[in-house]
Amino acid sequence: MLDKPDQDLLGSPMSAVSRRDVLGVAAASALLPWASTAQAAPPAVELEGVELPETTTAYGQKLVLNGAGVRKRGYFKADVTALYLPEKRTTPDAIYKLNGIRRIQLNILREFTSSTITRIFLADFKQSATEEEFKRLIGPIGLIGAAYANVKRVSKGDVVNLDWVPGVGWMATHNGKALTGDGGATLSINDELAYQVYLRMYIGQNAPEELRNGLLGLTRLPRAGE
Repeated sequence: MLDKPDQDLLGSPMSAVSRRDVLGVAAASALLPWASTAQAAPPAVELEGVELPETTTAYGQKLVLNGAGVRKRGYFKADVTALYLPEKRTTPDAIYKLNGIRRIQLNILREFTSSTITRIFLADFKQSATEEEFKRLIGPIGLIGAAYANVKRVSKGDVVNLDWVPGVGWMATHNGKALTGDGGATLSINDELAYQVYLRMYIGQNAPEELRNGLLGLTRLPRAGE
């Protein structure tokens, strides 16, 4: 049962002016959570005209944008590379040891044929692995090479995701479609060392410094619209 002060607030004796004031305050209060949520949402990062959301969902897990950079081949800009992780990290070792899904996303800036993609991948992978690691990973390397060969070509605007999914392995998609190896089987390489070496291609000591710093979140990235 309402006590008298509440009856005074809600009942008929209230003047039209005071009722309007209270309703206005109540309406504004109801809208505040929505307003604060909208203001809190950060704008996407934008590099080379490519917008990268601050968060994404991969295999049911929310990931955050750790960093991004432009990968170059000679004088040409090949792609905008983004690194998504369960939590932000600023050192390669911390990223290698991080549990959960890790995603390297390639936003393609120019056309490449499958033969060029394969050649670049093999050269970079070999440079990032020790001789012993490279020999041990011949099997996974062959599977990845076959999957790249099945892509045929990538064009400007394409998106390639290369993910490590614990318990499943190294997964890859091209414009949302799973990459397949020989025989049409979906690429799934359950060898974490292979993905660790792949990560080194982007954040390891042999990776271009500008790209590495961008992916580690050590470089301020421009926001969309800036």
